[in-house]
Amino acid sequence: MEALPRLRLIVVGGAGSLEVAPGLQVVDTAGFAEGLPDALGVPSEYVHVVRAHRKALELYRLSNRNWTYVSPSAGLVQPGERTGRFRIGGDQLLVREDGTADISAEDPAVAVLDEAEQPRFAQRRFTVGY
Repeated sequence: MEALPRLRLIVVGGAGSLEVAPGLQVVDTAGFAEGLPDALGVPSEYVHVVRAHRKALELYRLSNRNWTYVSPSAGLVQPGERTGRFRIGGDQLLVREDGTADISAEDPAVAVLDEAEQPRFAQRRFTVGY
């Protein structure tokens, strides 16, 4: 990216670094690692990958490069349905009134394409959820 400073990087990460309360991120909540097998079908040790994504986001935030980081909501439904009706947020996990935090895989894809065509989140992260 140093050789091509106008190049734009759009990164699709996860929900682990989204806040559920001021200063408390999803990955740091009690039982997060232990719940990974049921939630994502991956071993508890995958928590290291989630933390690596958080560290990468921290590095992007320190850079002067043209980046955008997308964090879909915590429950990514695959296959899902493209509704076109979703909310966009910042660093906080988007939660429905019933307490669930989900999104179909198709709707964040739309949000990423929208961002690529009409940038609104240069050098920032955004989240997509219902």
